[in-house]
Amino acid sequence: MIIDRKFKFVAVNPCNGKHYTQEDAVVFCAKDKALIPALERYAEECRVIGSNPEHIESVLLLVGRVKDYQAAFGARVPDTVGDCELARCIDGYGVER
Repeated sequence: MIIDRKFKFVAVNPCNGKHYTQEDAVVFCAKDKALIPALERYAEECRVIGSNPEHIESVLLLVGRVKDYQAAFGARVPDTVGDCELARCIDGYGVER
């Protein structure tokens, strides 16, 4: 099953060698204005459900890097636009199953 219909990607965790794709992960763009509050809420939920302090710290450090990125390069309201993105993200057309 494709989880992230908007992007095709391969990500590798260099510490454990695990690979991730749109089948088991999601991608957010650093320029997305909604990302900072989403990550802050994620960090809080991780605290509530018992994630270790190091994970929470790493998320909050990520928030800082995203803030720096947005200060340097700008931020924008995220949208799903265009026939291709709408067909993929909403209807699942063109998504390999």
